Amino acid sequence: MQILGLASWAPCIRGWDLTPVITPCSSCKAPRTVSRHLWQGHDSSQHSVHVSFVRCDAMAGSNPELSRSPELLEGMQEQQEQTKWAIATVTQNRNVSADGCMRSLTISIDDPAHFIEGRKMARRQDGLRWIDTYKLPGQMIGIKFCPKGQSEPTQTAKRLYAISSSPYDSRRDSVMLDASIIEVLVDRHGGADEAALADLGPGGLLAVSQVVGRGYASLFNSYVGLLSAAEESRPLLLIGMGARGMGPLRAALEWTPVQAHATANPVTLFYVAQGQQSAAYLADWDQWREAGVRVQPVYIPELQGEAAASGNGDATANNAIIQDVLEQAIFGDEQGLMGSLGGDPRDCAVLISGLPGPVTATLTRRLTLEGITRERILFCDFI
Repeated sequence: MQILGLASWAPCIRGWDLTPVITPCSSCKAPRTVSRHLWQGHDSSQHSVHVSFVRCDAMAGSNPELSRSPELLEGMQEQQEQTKWAIATVTQNRNVSADGCMRSLTISIDDPAHFIEGRKMARRQDGLRWIDTYKLPGQMIGIKFCPKGQSEPTQTAKRLYAISSSPYDSRRDSVMLDASIIEVLVDRHGGADEAALADLGPGGLLAVSQVVGRGYASLFNSYVGLLSAAEESRPLLLIGMGARGMGPLRAALEWTPVQAHATANPVTLFYVAQGQQSAAYLADWDQWREAGVRVQPVYIPELQGEAAASGNGDATANNAIIQDVLEQAIFGDEQGLMGSLGGDPRDCAVLISGLPGPVTATLTRRLTLEGITRERILFCDFI
């Protein structure tokens, strides 16, 4: 199992430390159950480790390092030292919401292609390019930007950013260039880092890490992910909130395998936003619907501050509202979850991103009680 520790990030969902804490398995006869705060599962494919996820109380003032084992911290430090950064330039800053807060940054990453050719060898690419490592929706990058008054990208954003353009689109746009072209969705109200990124215009200088993560994948089975769900013709339920949720979901919805899948299988999107004015990619919704996706916006005007944008801020005051409204939208159909899915929940795969940690935990438990197999609840925020 890969331990990810780029720069100073801990992969978290809204104050819940979901970095895997790995301990030896004393006995495979008694697998652990889903009980400790969020998830605590047994890696049945390896039969050698237990993986648990613990609550990070950094927002309450305690030290999150105390919840991590020395082995984990050592792995994070090693990963940090091995991180490779590439120089990148913002080529476009596009408004993708009616209120102008959601911004789609088109980023050009220096990525020259080198080729080998000879009398007995056709022209062949020498080694992988940066863009070749972006294979699945939900994969992420780290970003460094220029602090105010400086011209070098030395300030590291506090979280990872999901690539919002699909792998196929990104490769198509990069194929004839000595650069890799990707898009990233940011929210001007999503905190200081995102506000700084949202203000960047064409020519803005960045540094971008290598692509990390496995995209939308299962916590409990390394062979289960978005691609396997599409190959098995499973109904797809997509749930996201704010820029952090819609960015990777947009990459999934515009990925060719998912679009082909949607022509013959139910695909439903529940997108939580403060209102229509702040909803991202509103102009693309009709195109997704024509492709066969059922788009169900969930507007919650009561959300306040940064919590409305990214799940931060006064989480306690907002989590109950988000949970109640979202559960009513998903499970409130006359036929329950089956009516929302358009299929049997036992066959469904669920993609979740951008929700606050406690809401994610509660929603995951409810989905499993409704018959969805926990291995088919897929996440990208901390894989």
